[in-house]
Amino acid sequence: MADAARIARAFDAAAAYDVHAVVQRQVADWLADRIVAVALPAPRVLEVGCGTGFLTGATLPRLAQPDWLMTDIAPAMLARGMAAHPGVRGRVMDGERPDLPDEAAFDLIVSSLAVQWFGDLAAGLRRLAGLLAPGGRLLVTTLTQGTFAAWHDAHRAEGFAAGSPLYPPVEALGWPVETRAFEQRHASAADFMRALRAIGAGTPRKGHRPIPPGAMRRIARRFETGGAVANYEVALIDIPAPRPPLRSC
Repeated sequence: MADAARIARAFDAAAAYDVHAVVQRQVADWLADRIVAVALPAPRVLEVGCGTGFLTGATLPRLAQPDWLMTDIAPAMLARGMAAHPGVRGRVMDGERPDLPDEAAFDLIVSSLAVQWFGDLAAGLRRLAGLLAPGGRLLVTTLTQGTFAAWHDAHRAEGFAAGSPLYPPVEALGWPVETRAFEQRHASAADFMRALRAIGAGTPRKGHRPIPPGAMRRIARRFETGGAVANYEVALIDIPAPRPPLRSC
């Protein structure tokens, strides 16, 4: 639970999230189109990692009589999301370990760029899929290995490893996925790092050793020479509700 608490603190401190989360909004729009395409009337929807409400806002007005529950591990983010969408129910919750009533069942469980923070992605998604009603769908987007490739390349060229998270390759996810590439251009390496902190992703991963200032300046110059582009490789995972076990005669 220490990691969950650290993540919650990072996102609660991300007061400028909406200004810098350009790609996050684009990904939410992509996922919203998929949700709307498969949703039945009056769906019961659980949103995991709602943040400030990008996915809610892109989806909710396009559904017929949804019962939508917003959840987030960071109380301040959830409060901002709920304030943007009055009347929607909300709950502070660690999406990797949902603490919902046993009888809870949802037609749709959705999440945009949150599940990459799970300690064990496969186990977390299986737990969420277990909350689906028969015929339900779990639709999530998550970051994969190609994310921040230029930033990582600039570090490797100077003999260092970046402190930003390492995401799994698409083939390691274990489910059929659709992938898309997104880009966000920055004025400088410093601007890129400020944006990471603003969206709650600036905390170095565990075990990362600080890079000397001189080497960091060289890394920054390499990144800027390439255009200071933050590239995102995003996978959309679509998991159907588990089939109930067959009863023996």
